[in-house]
Amino acid sequence: MEKEIQNILKLAEPVRCPKCGTAYQNAILGIYVCDKCGHEEANSFGKVRSFLEQNGKAPAVVISDATNVPVKKINEFLRQGRLEIPEGSHVYIKCEKCNSDIRFGRYCSECALLICKQLNVALCANEIGEKPKAAGKMQFFQKHHIR
Repeated sequence: MEKEIQNILKLAEPVRCPKCGTAYQNAILGIYVCDKCGHEEANSFGKVRSFLEQNGKAPAVVISDATNVPVKKINEFLRQGRLEIPEGSHVYIKCEKCNSDIRFGRYCSECALLICKQLNVALCANEIGEKPKAAGKMQFFQKHHIR
């Protein structure tokens, strides 16, 4: 029980700087920087992002082990379109409608189009995943990929 509480606290978004007690204003790409003393603190996304920037592409399990961010949380980042699984990976997430492999998002492009037609609305770009073309490991979603 105590270990579970410690894990939850590790994943909580930082509110105050542990060095000087100043309240954090906002995070840039998952990293909080204290305006007063300059101390940096990463939230879950920041930990994953930093790991990928330092180590390159990696499977979710490896990222989870290295950052103490649960695979479930990493999958949330994939669903939100904040991370992508590169082409050629052996494992992908599934479209929530047809269960086909996608690299990021919630729906494959075909299902997204069908849903939009049925609802007569547009989905956000990060909810529309991309089907894989070949194999690789998870990577940080680069700015130039954002549509």
